[in-house]
Amino acid sequence: MGLFDFLKWGPRKKQCARCGQQAAHGYSQVAESDPKQITPLCLACLIEQLRSDYVEFRGHAVVIAPAAGLPCYVFREQNISPSLLQQIDVCADCKAQARCLWMHSQGLTIENFGDVLEKGPEQTLFAWGNVAESLCGTCTAARIGKDLQGGNFEFFEVCSPHDRQEGLVLPMAY
Repeated sequence: MGLFDFLKWGPRKKQCARCGQQAAHGYSQVAESDPKQITPLCLACLIEQLRSDYVEFRGHAVVIAPAAGLPCYVFREQNISPSLLQQIDVCADCKAQARCLWMHSQGLTIENFGDVLEKGPEQTLFAWGNVAESLCGTCTAARIGKDLQGGNFEFFEVCSPHDRQEGLVLPMAY
């Protein structure tokens, strides 16, 4: 499915697979899923799914806040630099064991998200003035939900980390 097909048949053209409301997002188990494997969800049902995924997550992830202008918000399995892993300790919000390093997405655009994948957050997001905080799964899902509720986002595909994976969650295009 190309970008034209996304714009023509994106999630807003469908009903939520769980509650029947208008779907604004698509959810999948892995990034770059076949469009037939992407489940349309409304915002409330997506937030509920993300909460479940992040609470069960036992790996480590750098989670970059949602950013406007990018059609996907997905987990990419990859090694996290030791300097970032060392920052994941106690949740800044509730003091539980952290699993994620939450980073703001200031400066992230469709033109430069590839630099974040290629060079890593240390050389991009930190250089652009973003800060990071350790968060547990519950608080990570809450932050994502809060950002999604406060913005005008429509993600064709959203997927979370699972099991003991290690990687990066970021807004992107492909």
